[in-house]
Amino acid sequence: MALGELSQQVLERLPRPVWVVDGGGEIAFANLAAAAELGWSDPHALNGLPSHETAHHRHPDGSDYARGDCRVLRRGTAFPYTPASDEWFIRRDGTMFPIAWACTPIELPGGPGMIVSFDDVSEQREQTRRHRGALWEAVRAELPHTRTTPDRDALLGRIRRFVAENATDPDLDPAALARAHHISLRLLQALFADSGSSPARFIRDQRLLEARRLLDEGESISRAGSLSGFPDPGTFTRAFRRRFGCTPSAFLNGYRTLP
Repeated sequence: MALGELSQQVLERLPRPVWVVDGGGEIAFANLAAAAELGWSDPHALNGLPSHETAHHRHPDGSDYARGDCRVLRRGTAFPYTPASDEWFIRRDGTMFPIAWACTPIELPGGPGMIVSFDDVSEQREQTRRHRGALWEAVRAELPHTRTTPDRDALLGRIRRFVAENATDPDLDPAALARAHHISLRLLQALFADSGSSPARFIRDQRLLEARRLLDEGESISRAGSLSGFPDPGTFTRAFRRRFGCTPSAFLNGYRTLP
């Protein structure tokens, strides 16, 4: 058996769902596992379909997920997303499931494309949900002064909004965030750990999203990093590469979103 034929069979029968998206955002290949996960009996039936409109066009709350906002179509990313990333795929019958996914660029005969692998993490999310109440109560029991704090989800939502509005403040860190909401650092960390993240990571991600927006609007790399709250260009570049899979300069040179 030729190596190319063997590779094709391995990819087709790989137990993890994998598909390939071309430069136009259409599905160029889907293996058996991907087709089955999405409710299709024939993986070849997916070929040529628009990937976003086929399996990623709606948020869990039913609102539209604009193609331009689709992170799965973002070129240059080569890092996994955890179940906390809030990405969901849609099956052929309309049901939705949360995914953990990873992607990496590939050069196709017709131009650049993307290999995407994903897993249904419904079971992991359910396990997390069952532990949430116990974790919250355990932390509150250790911190009597927090017994009057509001509902966990409401508090976390308020904290996230605060970070989104103040992330560019270079002095904002987990300790300052806890003080601003009159809770302990331990409780703050427990809140974010419950959702698979951390206060520091969330602050950094908000700064990176702002930096990417500034780069899109034409700001220089050094200024985008500074305006977003990063202390120096080196820290900004390393964080940007870890988050988006490419350096800020590579992003400016074309590692943006597929058309």
